[in-house]
Amino acid sequence: MASDKVQFAVSMTPLEMVGASSEGSAQNFIVASEAYGSGGGSGEVTGLDIITGAGDGDGYDDGTKYYQSAAASAEDDATNTVTNFDLGVMDATTGIEFLYIKHTGFEYSSATALSSTANTADILSVLAAFAADQYVTIARLKAGEAIVLPIRSKATVSNHSLVVDGTKILVCSTDGTALDGTIAIQGTIAYEFVAIGA
Repeated sequence: MASDKVQFAVSMTPLEMVGASSEGSAQNFIVASEAYGSGGGSGEVTGLDIITGAGDGDGYDDGTKYYQSAAASAEDDATNTVTNFDLGVMDATTGIEFLYIKHTGFEYSSATALSSTANTADILSVLAAFAADQYVTIARLKAGEAIVLPIRSKATVSNHSLVVDGTKILVCSTDGTALDGTIAIQGTIAYEFVAIGA
């Protein structure tokens, strides 16, 4: 029986701007009392099997990070979801119960190395796609931002896409200027990920 686990935590602090400093144009922020201050939560996903030598399909291999490439594609290009948005090959034997995705701030070069070309202009769109032209944007991550999905229901892998109850989890590189999910202005995004099953 799988006995490994992943611990995770999130936190957030709403801040409100109270004006510029008297010494220049720097803005001053305080914790927003209207939004009751900080919030957050933590937890763990248990019963996992962290595989030795997992490889590029799981995002790790004995301490080595593996990257995948998010193609430059508008979110609404849903007719090409598998080709342009897929999460790459993942462990299809046991299903995935925990997924971590991070925008590295670089373009894709190879599975084990980031490109020397930075990409901090584009955003990494994380989508839930139901069918062609039917999707919901879960998150739009800027460089350095990450998201965790404690799925816990043994998501399957079909056509290189993670499937949770018939919904595919997909990614693409989109415009970070308008922040509207349109076509990217720079190129691919190398994203760091960890996909762990039971």
